[in-house]
Amino acid sequence: MPRPSPRALAVAALVALLGLGALVACHEDASDPSVKSQAPFVLPVGSPTYDARSPAWAVGPALHVGDVVLELDPAPTAFVVTRWGVHYLAEGSLWSSDGGAARRVAQVDTTSLTLSPDGRHVGLMDAARGPQDESGTPLAVPVVLDAQTGEQVLRVPAPVAAQEDMGDLEDLYEDAEMGFLGFDADAAYAADPVAGGVRRLPLDGSEPTLVDRVPALAGERGTPVRLRELPSDGMRVAGPGEQSTAEGWLSPGGDALIEAERNRGVWYDATLGTPHPVETGDRHFYLGGWVDDSTFYGAASARGSALRPSGRTVVVTCTLGERRCERVGTEFGLSGRQSLLFGTGRPALL
Repeated sequence: MPRPSPRALAVAALVALLGLGALVACHEDASDPSVKSQAPFVLPVGSPTYDARSPAWAVGPALHVGDVVLELDPAPTAFVVTRWGVHYLAEGSLWSSDGGAARRVAQVDTTSLTLSPDGRHVGLMDAARGPQDESGTPLAVPVVLDAQTGEQVLRVPAPVAAQEDMGDLEDLYEDAEMGFLGFDADAAYAADPVAGGVRRLPLDGSEPTLVDRVPALAGERGTPVRLRELPSDGMRVAGPGEQSTAEGWLSPGGDALIEAERNRGVWYDATLGTPHPVETGDRHFYLGGWVDDSTFYGAASARGSALRPSGRTVVVTCTLGERRCERVGTEFGLSGRQSLLFGTGRPALL
């Protein structure tokens, strides 16, 4: 039998080497998906044409930021607006758009997004990419992303010792509060039953701590407060130990109160408690948020209530000290199958 030529031997060696490489590649692709899923993800950073300080709302796939309309596919179930793009949740994933086609960022299996008071950081509970328990349920991990750079600045799973005793996560998350709660000026807060309660997560990356009491965290509607009725239809913040008769929000500037269940446009002086009606066209009013310290916005609807707008609806802005509200955009209809969605977090004021 003739001996193979040197050229044939070289070709055979190359084929064997390529085959070995393919086997290695296949092995890497088949690695534990729970390990690969824990890699940090980043936000796209865009250059949108909208004014991030404008009122923002969505009906189906149409997301309005002032006069600019973004057509999003899939349609959002929660969203935040930043100076560098819109980030939203749909179909179990986090998505982003700066006005073009939406980009899928990562599967996160969560239902809410939070924006920091300065509009810089986006917070969420990543319930899809953490270490898994024996039944395959992922550990929920609080995550904070920098909207300006896109980088993930915090990803803080429960301590390893706590993870070793976490048991059945599905049962635990059904029985105990779990979620991203919000931001103050220096930290994020997350309810994490595996870690033992509510954790304060400093944005500078220093050591997280468990807290016994969560501070009132400002959101899109202001800072949540307990209210107490006054004679002559007034309303003020309930003091320590006083019985509360309503829930509401304190304005970002600290000078106005809005009752959560009030179904007509009215705000109250935070010091005196006196009511100040605003004209919403004799419609039900649903508070959406604040454009700045003295201007709030919401939905004025022909039907519905302060809890759910329906029927013919228009978004309006109202300024403290002025009785008349201004329309934003055109009137639209809300049927039983359609719902109005406001963004979470104040508009970015940087």
